[in-house]
Amino acid sequence: MPSYEFLTCDVFTRQRFGGNPLAVFPRAEGLDAAQMQAIARELNLSETSFVLPPSRAEHTARVRIFTPGGELPFAGHPTVGTAYALALTQRVPTAASHLVFEEGVGPVAVSVERDADGVPRRCTLSTPRGPARVAAPEPAVAECAALLGLSAADIEGGAECWSCGVPFLIVPLASVDALSRARLDSTRWHAGLAGTPSALLFVVTRAEEHWRARMFAPGLGVPEDPATGGAAAAFAGWLAARAAHSTLATRIVQGVEMGRPSEMEVDWVMESGAVSRVRVGGAAVLVSEGRLHV
Repeated sequence: MPSYEFLTCDVFTRQRFGGNPLAVFPRAEGLDAAQMQAIARELNLSETSFVLPPSRAEHTARVRIFTPGGELPFAGHPTVGTAYALALTQRVPTAASHLVFEEGVGPVAVSVERDADGVPRRCTLSTPRGPARVAAPEPAVAECAALLGLSAADIEGGAECWSCGVPFLIVPLASVDALSRARLDSTRWHAGLAGTPSALLFVVTRAEEHWRARMFAPGLGVPEDPATGGAAAAFAGWLAARAAHSTLATRIVQGVEMGRPSEMEVDWVMESGAVSRVRVGGAAVLVSEGRLHV
């Protein structure tokens, strides 16, 4: 009976049982897509990553990312978490500070910061493309309120769909209180957004010096996600469209309502009126190691 080594880590946190859990299979050769999908459903984490040999020698690895409901061309927490896992277990050279993963959207660069003993302490991805607004359903204020079980006064402006590889509907709220009260109405979601580029909801609000967020993805088998790096990258486009500076940075706190607080550091550069690249980074911690029989 073939078996495959795996490990799990919590991403975008320095505390075990916080952040967003991720399973990583560091040597996934021999698994086909159907088996990878079955494993992702079995583990039932928001994402599971499978590491394969790269197609180009100058790249670190090919990485395939699966939710319980399907494969993603790009996702932030699996990219950061996979880099951390490979660096921690020395599957990349101890001195390596720059990795490149082949993902569905193209090569994704990841920088690895280490402490004095060479242990990875933080990983930061650079998106292969800048965020762009997507032609997709963008519900009006009243529709957003009904979709989230809120009042129109809780919605701060219209929703917009942005993508940095995977599209997200950005829904700004008026307060942290409204964010904590939000409950996705699955009936309305199925009627209006299921199967569209707006199916993944990234609900945000300003909180002092940072942003608070929640992400709902029922179509991917993820009712709510504790930390969503791909959404953070897309959100940079939404922020940049409202900013006057060419280089900006912010911090996004997510997962609080789930009891899994996560922190993502995001920065971006604008060139010729558009975001040319986004970086999303954070810490991670090892939680478990084992073998799975296939």
